[in-house]
Amino acid sequence: MSTKKKIEKELEKENIIKEIKKAQTDVAVAEKFFQFVSDPELVDVAIYNLEAKKSRYRYLIKIAKEKGIKKSLKESLIEAMAK
Repeated sequence: MSTKKKIEKELEKENIIKEIKKAQTDVAVAEKFFQFVSDPELVDVAIYNLEAKKSRYRYLIKIAKEKGIKKSLKESLIEAMAK
């Protein structure tokens, strides 16, 4: 594999991990919104938003696994949860 390909692959890996971390934060924010929403009209919005964020997170995890990012992904998830 050429150096350029290796660099591109590493950048792609880093971008996926970065997106997963962002997705984790998005899910946490959506969960907080759902927990604290009191207006009945916003409950459906909160549920839809939370499910959309979870769906994106699951998708990114699937992509990471398909690309063999498991070890780095696990380390990143542990690191993100420790914060």
